[in-house]
Amino acid sequence: METKERRGLDTETELRCRHRKCPRCMLCWDGKNTGCRYLACPLRGKENKCDFVEWIDYKWLPMFQKVAASIWEVIGKFKKQADEAQVDLLAAIQLRNDVYEEKEALLVEKVEWTREKESLIKEKESLEREMAMRTRLARTTCSTLENRIMSDGNDKKMLYGLILSLFGVIVAVLLAVVFKNK
Repeated sequence: METKERRGLDTETELRCRHRKCPRCMLCWDGKNTGCRYLACPLRGKENKCDFVEWIDYKWLPMFQKVAASIWEVIGKFKKQADEAQVDLLAAIQLRNDVYEEKEALLVEKVEWTREKESLIKEKESLEREMAMRTRLARTTCSTLENRIMSDGNDKKMLYGLILSLFGVIVAVLLAVVFKNK
């Protein structure tokens, strides 16, 4: 991080980075040298910078360096926990969104099933009416056929009776003619 009081390139020093450019005055922001100023390669981006570093401020006492390092270690743990919590939160949000989408899909499916149920009920009622009409028609047809069959049976009986009567009359006439001739 650049320092406020010595912002930008340090043109007063004769020091140069490996790219032969004037170094930039920076402030160490993490690790055991937190708060110390240093000169570094002026190029932006890690892939462009060389590893030139020249400390301006004296390094901290070893005890403070340990304290600073442990503070940054604790901060690192908290950052990790915060990142994990954010991942958990994002997973929970995604899960909630998935459940919401599934609920919406189920509601749409429920509406479709309700419509299909109503359609099937109407079709069932229509088929029941048609079956009732066909049953009445079948009963009427059967009754008519029964009556015809009975009527045909009675007609046959009457015809047999008539034929037998005629046969009897013919036999009587023949017998009468035979006895008259004798």
